[in-house]
Amino acid sequence: MRDYPYVCGADIHSINNKEFMRFETVNANKICVALDKSGIPFSARYGDNEIVLTFDGNYKEQVGEIIAKANSGDYEAMLRELQTYGMPDSYFRLLGEVAELLNTSVSALQNRPDDVQLMLCKTYADFWLCDTTTIQRELDRIITVNGRTLSDIQEYEKGKAQEKAPKIPEKSLADNMPTFSEIADDYFRRNSYAHFTRENHKHLSEIARRRQQDEHERTVQTEEIERKRK
Repeated sequence: MRDYPYVCGADIHSINNKEFMRFETVNANKICVALDKSGIPFSARYGDNEIVLTFDGNYKEQVGEIIAKANSGDYEAMLRELQTYGMPDSYFRLLGEVAELLNTSVSALQNRPDDVQLMLCKTYADFWLCDTTTIQRELDRIITVNGRTLSDIQEYEKGKAQEKAPKIPEKSLADNMPTFSEIADDYFRRNSYAHFTRENHKHLSEIARRRQQDEHERTVQTEEIERKRK
């Protein structure tokens, strides 16, 4: 039986829906750290070149993502790039990847204070080996703690877009109503074939009176609405 000098994780008997993996890797320690940060139930025994892993099968997809990322070499490449460009300013180079995970734009994140942007980028680097869901959760936690949730960012962007859009003038109630002249013209057009009697004149006068009363009431309502908006 091969000797594995390192043991970590939970008690193997406490893990539900057990699945087992055994494979060669020089990144066993990184894998175990990422599994622990991601809150995945696991138990591991490993040496310098091999790992025996037991984990909850409900997290199989996340475990596969973590192992693939740890063995890709991309994490080491990111650290080298950060060191090349100098820290902490080099962290801001990660802002595009952070924005993508938060499903927002770089410009929206740049509206945040510099210290919040830096915290987001550092958190992204610290949790890079974890599964995507865990990274998104940690980034969203930074946003929430600093006073604006992810949904707030999206609402902010939506509001900015609406501000840039051309505004259509609002029509008042009076604008949508026909004028007295229009009513009179329509009346004469519909009744031009009839003899204009005293009754006709009386009827038209009644229409005019009601129209004036309605226009007065609409004017009062419009002024009241405008007053409440101010």
